[in-house]
Amino acid sequence: MTEKEHAVLLEKDGQIAVITLNKPDKLNAFSVEIRDQLYEALLAVRDDPSVDALVLCGAGRGFCAGADLTEFGTEPAVIRKRRVRLQRDLWDEFRRFPKPIAAALHGFAVGSGLEMAMLCDFRFAAPGTVLSLPEAGLGMIPAAGGTQSLPRLVHHGLALEFALCGNRITAEEGFERRMISRIVPSEDLLKTTIDYMKTLVERNPQSSRWIKTLVANGLELPLSQGLAREQVLVARSWTARRT
Repeated sequence: MTEKEHAVLLEKDGQIAVITLNKPDKLNAFSVEIRDQLYEALLAVRDDPSVDALVLCGAGRGFCAGADLTEFGTEPAVIRKRRVRLQRDLWDEFRRFPKPIAAALHGFAVGSGLEMAMLCDFRFAAPGTVLSLPEAGLGMIPAAGGTQSLPRLVHHGLALEFALCGNRITAEEGFERRMISRIVPSEDLLKTTIDYMKTLVERNPQSSRWIKTLVANGLELPLSQGLAREQVLVARSWTARRT
């Protein structure tokens, strides 16, 4: 298989891994093929001790156009998707990923593309990038965690309106709503995102992982349990500093 045939590319820039959705002819629409290869790439980055953070981006005219609708309605594809989801919970791997993740968005991040970005820790976007969750307008429900990740980023009323109406907004509007972390010129998007992640983790990669884990997991815990976990890792970090 040549590089052009890979649906997902995995590269490294120093201690930062870069995963690229690589089906530009299909606008990186989320398919079983992309799901399988993205899952494998994510685990490879997770288990690579030389990688301290991850950047996710898309090739071609946009980040991801959402689900590949050409696979809908074909029984083998439906059955395979259900089997893969039971065996490989990609969205949970994103949610539990132990290293900081940033998404670099351009062109459009629609449906599962936007949901995937919302499971990342940071979302950098080029000006004018289109954001949308169109599922409700198609009689569907966001299937990649959108109903849960969005209200953790924005006010619940805005989250509900956005998910129910399926409106398209720009990255600039997403920034105002706190869906987007930073607007970056298109020509600088990927480099700026990678450089930001390098700065984020370069001082102490292990501490970065511990802090990421505490913040991500703490959202699901009572405050007392979150604080207890924090003290465990504080003690561990001090021990590591003395050795």
